[in-house]
Amino acid sequence: MLSDMLKLDKYKNIALVGAGGKTTLIYRLAEKIRPVKKILVSSTTMFLEPHESRYDFIDYSYREDYSFDVMPENGIYIVCNGRTPDNNLLGLGREEVARLSGHFDNSIIECDYSMGRPLKGFRQSEAGVPDSTDITVGVLDIEALGLEIKSDNIFHLDRFIEVTGSRIYSMVTLDNMKSIIDSPEGLFMGARGKKVLFINKVEKHIDFELMKRLVEIIDKDRLDMVIAGSLFYDRYSILYGGI
Repeated sequence: MLSDMLKLDKYKNIALVGAGGKTTLIYRLAEKIRPVKKILVSSTTMFLEPHESRYDFIDYSYREDYSFDVMPENGIYIVCNGRTPDNNLLGLGREEVARLSGHFDNSIIECDYSMGRPLKGFRQSEAGVPDSTDITVGVLDIEALGLEIKSDNIFHLDRFIEVTGSRIYSMVTLDNMKSIIDSPEGLFMGARGKKVLFINKVEKHIDFELMKRLVEIIDKDRLDMVIAGSLFYDRYSILYGGI
């Protein structure tokens, strides 16, 4: 089980970065511990409002005017700072997350935004991982290999091209993904705590073979653990390291 691999009993505060399954991963982790833990779910940027079945409490405009200590019930607590006109939720500041996390058993925080695209580049201005983070999970979509390098597929396209040395309208390669993982200006820019790479959508034989080749070439010394699997099928394997 993914929550066991990440040892959520030991590592309380989880930050997610990247593209290709962050939102699904947030609620997959939270649902597993929802009956027995009080969990803060939020973002340091924007995030999609979940269906009401996915949470037990929501505050759309938290102003730090009450304490969560008086709410001992287990469950998923969504806390944000407002809504955009298109009903995205505005997240909390890194310092707010750090302060609030102490009132919960676990926190699971989305720390960048990808606009629903399978890949992204990274800007220093969005490195919003709270100092209280125990594990930063970088999410990568293996099925993005072979996609055309253009803004329809890649958020912050300019930064992706700069970091990978790729060209517009060429195809995403294993070397491009390696650059995004390995570069100090890539997936783990601003990471705190343990660094875990999660390669998602490993669902077909070709995905598995490409994932193995990617894991062979990345700089694993910079990572604490590599997990590959499928959120859709809810199956996962540890390929490197451990925490």
